[in-house]
Amino acid sequence: MSLVSGGVSSKILHPARSRVSKDLDGYSLPGGGLVNIDKTGLDGWSALVAVVQATYNASASAGVRAVWLYSPDGTNYDSLDDAVASGNYYGLSFTAGATRQATVLIPIITPYVRILIINKDPTNATTINVWTLTLR
Repeated sequence: MSLVSGGVSSKILHPARSRVSKDLDGYSLPGGGLVNIDKTGLDGWSALVAVVQATYNASASAGVRAVWLYSPDGTNYDSLDDAVASGNYYGLSFTAGATRQATVLIPIITPYVRILIINKDPTNATTINVWTLTLR
């Protein structure tokens, strides 16, 4: 076993990324709607990366928001209000008719994470793509 300063294995310190998963592909998110992406199997990983892409309708009046909720058991998740109050969200930039993409780094602090994509436009659908990967 190769050791580095402090007696810790260099393999443990070597960063790693998982393969990229496409969780949503051309998903039509209705006006005022939301969609869940539940991530499991997170033990051993320290961060989740979500790449969220939104293509807004030409008549859209608001953008989308990605919110992450934590769960110790995969059943009981943080409430949406408490997650937002804790700052566990990212609002994509918005221009009607445009496509916007943002990469969001989410710390993994529980074995389960739910990503909510919320369409803040009450009327118009938005086309959503989401890719995720994990880091250690």
